[in-house]
Amino acid sequence: MDANSVVIRLERICKRFGGLQVLSDVDLEVHEGEIVGLIGPNGAGKSTLFNVMTSLYRPDRGGIYLLGKNITGLPPHKICRMGIARTFQLVRTFLKMSVLENALTAAVYGQQHGRKNALQTAMEALELVGLYEKKDMMTVHITLSDRRLLELAMSLASMPAITLLDEPMAGLNPSETQNLLRVIQRGRNERNTAVLWIEHKVNAVLDFCDRVAVLDYGLKIADGKPDEIANDPKVIEAYLGEPHA
Repeated sequence: MDANSVVIRLERICKRFGGLQVLSDVDLEVHEGEIVGLIGPNGAGKSTLFNVMTSLYRPDRGGIYLLGKNITGLPPHKICRMGIARTFQLVRTFLKMSVLENALTAAVYGQQHGRKNALQTAMEALELVGLYEKKDMMTVHITLSDRRLLELAMSLASMPAITLLDEPMAGLNPSETQNLLRVIQRGRNERNTAVLWIEHKVNAVLDFCDRVAVLDYGLKIADGKPDEIANDPKVIEAYLGEPHA
């Protein structure tokens, strides 16, 4: 891929908590309009990597570059304004606010537009994920599936260059999962937003993503097309705990 299309680049990211090395020299690139899956066994360091990218944790070593700019260690709100949005394993929406107010908050504090076009941006994001008709409902009264869609709407309303999805399919039934996948695809197609997606449902990642990276004990052990990852002996060993015959 063209180096000029790189949205985010991680260089030799390391993170330690006390005596535990959680990330070790992780390199990763995500390109414009690309959906990249990030998989690995429990404890591999996936969510920690997201927390480093969004500056909830500062890396012990390494650099993070968004659209060519070094954002390592900047405050989370500045990183959001510069173009990174994320969702969480446990949905984080404002339950005592309406669906529209949630999206509007993201639009106001997101990048570029500020308050001027925030209402229109929020409405468009809700329309894209299929929540426009529920815009006046209080968020506490909508389903888990709709809250996950609302998190996606909030990320889109912030007008990001890249969205980090942390297990967005958790707790969803098959029909809700298929709807969520359609929304992710539509968001990428209509906004050309890059996506980095942590998911434990490996088959969904392999079927859906353009590329897949694999972490194991804080090391990136593979990075390639889904069919390459599915047949990589190191990946099979990481998940099954035994060498591939």
